[in-house]
Formats: sequence, structure tokens, C-alpha cells
Amino acid sequence: MSDFDIRSVTPGDISDLVTMSDALGAFHNDDTQADPAALARDLFGSQPWLWGLIARDGHRSIGYALMLPTAQVQHGRRGLDLHHMYVDAAFRGQGLGRAMLREVEAKARALDCTYVIIGTDPNNTGAQTAYQAMGYTERNPGPRFAKRVD
Repeated sequence: MSDFDIRSVTPGDISDLVTMSDALGAFHNDDTQADPAALARDLFGSQPWLWGLIARDGHRSIGYALMLPTAQVQHGRRGLDLHHMYVDAAFRGQGLGRAMLREVEAKARALDCTYVIIGTDPNNTGAQTAYQAMGYTERNPGPRFAKRVD
């Protein structure tokens, strides 16, 4: 396993988030162009819409996770939706994704959430297998996964 560090995103990370978000889009054959101003607004504006984590190996950004709030109003439960998660190809299979997911779960607990949900591309079977190995169960319509964290 590499010596990586996972921490909350700061405004200085926006450029790296844009680069990695576009790499995630390319991985899924999506023509994406992340907007730095929109990311700054959504992460650090007067009404933040997202929470973010960034993983670094020394001075190099190697992964990120972006989360947003969700809820099950009918049950009075708060949740956290892991909207984006990216791990640089050179660091896949080294435990970084699992470490980032544990940090997402910790963030959910800190926000008084009782669950985390994750969506993934139907063809990303590696991610689906990893989520299930970490205790997430598939939900319909899928592929979506959920885990209680309270």
C-alpha cells in the first residue's frame, strides 16, 4: 500500500479536482468538462452543496470523493450520497478507494447521517464488488448501493 494522505478539500485543490473529474469522465467514456467556478461555489460558497475529500501521495493528487446530502423523509433519516469517487489508475488495487470510503462513512457519522448511498456505472463491476465487500447492499433501480453507518 502506498503512503497516501486523505483530507478535506480546500480551495487550493479545485484545479486538481477538475483534472481528476475529467479523468473520471474519460474512464466512463463521458465527454465532461468540470467547471472550476461551479466546484468552488458548491464546495465553499455561502451555501455549500457538496463536501469533498482529496487523496494525495506526496505533492500529487491521486483521488477524490464528492458527497452531497440526501434524506429519507418518511423515516426521519439523513444520508450522504457519494456522488463521485475517483482513484488514479496507478493507485487502484492498493486500498486507496477503501480508505476513502471509510472517510466518507466517518463524514456521514459526523453529519448525523444514518446511511451512505453510492451509484456506479453498470459496467464498473470492480467498484460494485468492492462496495459489496465493504458491507454495501445493492438497491433498485441499480446499480446503487447503501450501507447503514449509525
